[in-house]
Amino acid sequence: MKINVALVLLTLSLPCMATVKIEEEVFVTGQRPEIVKELIDSGSVEVDHVSSEGFELYGSKGLKTYLDQKNIFYFDMKLMNKKMMADYPSYTQITTSLQELAQRYPKIMRLFSIGKTVKGRSLWMMKISDNVNLDEIEPEFKYISSMHGDEITGRELMINLIQEIGQKYGSDTEITNLINNTEIYVMPSMNPDGSELRQRANANGTDLNRNFPDILRDRDSTSIGREVENQAVMKFQAERHFALSANFHGGVIVANYPWDSTYDRHPLDAFVKELSIGYAELNPEMRNSSEFPLGVTNGADWYVVKGGMQDWSYFWHQDLQITVELSYAKWPSYHDIPDFYANNRDSLIFYMKQVHRGAGFKFAKTNAEGVVSITQISPEKKDFGNYAFSSSEFYKVMPEGKYRFSIKEKNGSVKDLEVEVRKDEIGSNGNFALLN
Repeated sequence: MKINVALVLLTLSLPCMATVKIEEEVFVTGQRPEIVKELIDSGSVEVDHVSSEGFELYGSKGLKTYLDQKNIFYFDMKLMNKKMMADYPSYTQITTSLQELAQRYPKIMRLFSIGKTVKGRSLWMMKISDNVNLDEIEPEFKYISSMHGDEITGRELMINLIQEIGQKYGSDTEITNLINNTEIYVMPSMNPDGSELRQRANANGTDLNRNFPDILRDRDSTSIGREVENQAVMKFQAERHFALSANFHGGVIVANYPWDSTYDRHPLDAFVKELSIGYAELNPEMRNSSEFPLGVTNGADWYVVKGGMQDWSYFWHQDLQITVELSYAKWPSYHDIPDFYANNRDSLIFYMKQVHRGAGFKFAKTNAEGVVSITQISPEKKDFGNYAFSSSEFYKVMPEGKYRFSIKEKNGSVKDLEVEVRKDEIGSNGNFALLN
């Protein structure tokens, strides 16, 4: 019997939780992923950024040997332009920039760490709101970038966004209204170790966007055995009530909406696609994509991702999330960052405002929990599902219309509430009903 030694080595190197240890990174040219189907089926590789030109392939030692044996043409993505990389700020410089921004705008910005990386670097999160030191009754929104350390454009755009908000708060009506009525959280980098190492994975060689609980494979959202960066994000998410978010990547230009891990349609498929189109429409290069109609794609229809943050975020936390790919080059010339920000600036502001396309409630008492059943009343009558709530608070982004909330607490108390969700409207502190 003939044994493919490279395939055996790749498969044996696969650790627990179906996480691939990334040691070799290649781009397979002119082919579809089906050409490495046996590797994909064995769970020993990861596929990313499938296009008409080819696809990215990540695996442990032995991947290139396997491709050589199969006469599959590729190039090594680790052989990048190191001079271009050198122009970017270091982790220390990014930290200093964030600290200076928080010090410059203390009324609306608070910088804190949600945890540490494998190498002990802080995972910085910037909270932006008008009463930044208070936990107000407002819709909660977040941006997270660069969980792939070598996809750096988003990190720089997040710094630019924070800077502009600080500079224009109080003078720009749109920005001021948004900040006064929203709790916004921005994490410029979820994987600073990877960025310092100029690699996709974290310092343990793990792809953080394959390390979240998977909606098909995992029974619950446990952080046990996951990378410390994932654990930090999971803990932080569980402590908040995020209703809308996005995460940023690089390697192509497109807005990707869930699901990523299954071809089934998302419960809010039309709505989340509409939000993605809204982002893409304001970005000329994304909008005019020759690869993706309207500049958007369903995740699984593009390629399947297991253990991604986008699916986990909604499935377990009702935090509707899209994935935005910002640049064809993962590490573009640093001098081009202002142009990337100009292309995405209006989209970033637009998308944050969409968190106000929702409704919720807040109990005056503490620690109320239970289930809310949502029925759409108009423009059509429709069962919208049942959702758990905790910590006396619930908020959900939904298509515009009128809804009935049937709220049942664990103590058996029942309340009915009618709400209306409007488009392009930011209410005072959000569309919350206060309950006794």
